[in-house]
Amino acid sequence: MENRKFCIIWRLEKPGMLIRFSIANFLSFKDLATLDLTADSLKEKRGNLNIPYFYNPDMALLKSVCIYGHNSYGKTNFIKAYAFFQNFILSSFGKGTHDEPIEVEPFIFNTAMNGKPSVFEVTFILKETKYRYGFKATKDIIIEEWLYYSETKIRENFLFHRHGQEFTELSKSWNKDSNNKVEFAKPFAKDKILLLSVLLSQDGILRIDKIRDWIKGNLVISNSSFGKLIKAKGGAAEIYASLEHRDTILKFIRKADIGFSTVFDKIESVTRKGFASEMAYSLYEKEQKNFELYTQHDVFNEKYIKEKTIDILLEKNESSGSVKYFIISCFLTKAIKNAQLIWIDELDASLHTDLFTMLIRIFNEPKNNSAGSQLIFTTHNTVMLNKQLRRDQIIFVHKNEFGESSLIAMHNPKKPVRIDKSVEQEYRQGKFEKGVSNKVPRNETPTLFT
Repeated sequence: MENRKFCIIWRLEKPGMLIRFSIANFLSFKDLATLDLTADSLKEKRGNLNIPYFYNPDMALLKSVCIYGHNSYGKTNFIKAYAFFQNFILSSFGKGTHDEPIEVEPFIFNTAMNGKPSVFEVTFILKETKYRYGFKATKDIIIEEWLYYSETKIRENFLFHRHGQEFTELSKSWNKDSNNKVEFAKPFAKDKILLLSVLLSQDGILRIDKIRDWIKGNLVISNSSFGKLIKAKGGAAEIYASLEHRDTILKFIRKADIGFSTVFDKIESVTRKGFASEMAYSLYEKEQKNFELYTQHDVFNEKYIKEKTIDILLEKNESSGSVKYFIISCFLTKAIKNAQLIWIDELDASLHTDLFTMLIRIFNEPKNNSAGSQLIFTTHNTVMLNKQLRRDQIIFVHKNEFGESSLIAMHNPKKPVRIDKSVEQEYRQGKFEKGVSNKVPRNETPTLFT
């Protein structure tokens, strides 16, 4: 009861949760593929669930989902799809040009898809409201765009639905309550510009501010970008520099036992030795600008008695695995603190299995993550198949002989997996590749992907 009360209080302040994300005709995904975070009615690891109390206290959403698949099967492509979806929403109006093509990448290995649009749709919850937003687009034009909503136990209704340049549905009450700003934004929604992108650039439009905060707050991290994520704007060093995040990051580091006990700014080290803070900032002006971070190591004499500690520059002197662990700790902390959705491609790369499992365990624990943050990650490390997660937290990506990727849930009502079953060996033998496709939205978008 106490945990329920805490979650209800949290829901007054924090962003939302992802229910599902669907794509079609993008990269290796020819047909509809849906990643659904709705939890099955399983009894194990209930702490791995988020409960959207304001929307539906009987509903449960997964805190994390692990995606498996062989090389080139489409794991990264699915994350790329979400990265494109997010970026296009946030940038299509800001680009302000009609010359450049829309950066969709349709399925190219079947002539039946020539000229057909790529399709994207997301369903998410913000407090007591569920939203469903999506669009269809080719490289040359936005074919269709829609935004629907539903309150608790009330049927879904439209905010707008667009076919090309024609708005077949537009909520009059929503437009009126927003001082006609929605109507004013319509002419700016051109062939290659989403109406939602236009609306996000405006202030004072009912519902849009919250939707903007949720979409902008989604974090997407590719495996190729890790080397740039320490000093980049909004990167690990900047996250660590925030006192709000630092204690939690240090908890990740101290639990890891990776050879150093803390990561700290050089300024902190100097001020602890008695220097005035003003002098310290002056001495290390360059380090501040470059966000240089140091780890602290113990130094022992020949009798293994500790004599002193020394400071080592993190990025240059620690192992790639230690640096990556620090980066992931920073971004997971940010996601947890701000109740954000985070996607990480190949999370396990360069990490020892124990560190990999520790990160996931810490993220799923209710005492660490009780605010609604969600993690979607890809991996090749099969340790997660050994009861590290709930059965419904495992998704496989399969690719058939025609180059078509699909998502397959390890456990679902049509093909359940027993809780005592060892699935790692069967996965290695390819037995899950002929499973049942992951859950498709029921009675919500039956014709959008035809």
